[in-house]
Amino acid sequence: MTSSDAQQTSAAQLSATEGEANPTASTDTKAKTAVNIRLLERDYRLAVSEGEKQALVDAAQKLDARMREIRDQGKVHAADRIAIMAALEASLESVKISQQLRIQEQAQEQVIPTQAPDQDALLDQDALLARMKTLSQHIAQALD
Repeated sequence: MTSSDAQQTSAAQLSATEGEANPTASTDTKAKTAVNIRLLERDYRLAVSEGEKQALVDAAQKLDARMREIRDQGKVHAADRIAIMAALEASLESVKISQQLRIQEQAQEQVIPTQAPDQDALLDQDALLARMKTLSQHIAQALD
């Protein structure tokens, strides 16, 4: 079976089932949907809100594909170790994205303060031009 076949099989094995989840599992008053996912030939049933269902299915597909890649590389065989490696990679990716967002936010914060002095400079130029015009008029009157 190729990696592509494994991913397609994995995607086909992930399914969402409508229904109420165990009400004692959460104090959330929103209705929960039960989602069945399959990771490395193991089935899991999770309760999620309707808005999170597709994101969870997508994440499970991505995780299952990465776990299969790790397993197929042959370096790690135990399912728990494969899961840990995949989780570490996902966490690292999340941290990198958070750092990039923080850098972008800091860059935006630095752009905003520099815009204000530019506006002040324009006001200063307008005031200077008005003052020069007044002085020119005074000089012209004095010469007449």
